[in-house]
Amino acid sequence: MHSNPAEIGERIKAARKAAHLSQTELAQRLDKTMRTVQKYESGEIEPSIAMINAIAKILNISPADLIGYQKPEIQLDSLSDVIAVLYQLNKKAGIRFEIDVQRPPHSEEWSCSLKFKGNDRSAEMNDSLCLILEEFRDEREKLETYWTDQESFDRWIEKELAYYADAKLQDREVEVLSDLERIQRRNELDRQMLEKMKKAAEENDDQE
Repeated sequence: MHSNPAEIGERIKAARKAAHLSQTELAQRLDKTMRTVQKYESGEIEPSIAMINAIAKILNISPADLIGYQKPEIQLDSLSDVIAVLYQLNKKAGIRFEIDVQRPPHSEEWSCSLKFKGNDRSAEMNDSLCLILEEFRDEREKLETYWTDQESFDRWIEKELAYYADAKLQDREVEVLSDLERIQRRNELDRQMLEKMKKAAEENDDQE
């Protein structure tokens, strides 16, 4: 993490006092020395994310709150709000998603999905997103099949929020092109596509 250790320490101290625990009691529950807890609270050392999670659980506070992450108020009251989220996601550098559409008569089902390629070198955060989505799938499945409860699912979410709080996003640079430049780019993409189709056809002929 890259949060301010002193600020994290102040939050640990405030939460510890709110929980009516002494530094010695917190240290015992963490299996640490009192001196280590003192260093956490003074900001002398920064606790790892695993330690943040452990402290948060003991002090009955979310890990995200402990590191000072402010969760945005996201209101999804209509499909327009969902479109707005997709628009904002599309503006971010380091993230790239494809939209896969399956629709009759070319497919038996009608479905749409967002695909984040974890090995896309032009989108360095895609690999983290793939890991997050994989874990989200597993955690949600455990919730929906009654292997866990909503509280445990929410705790997992809070841990993820704390872990990725420092993975900052920036808006991608928008290309400003003249009509001529845009047409030239379009023609180049068409040329590349034709080359791929031609190569694929030649490979099929060779196989036959």
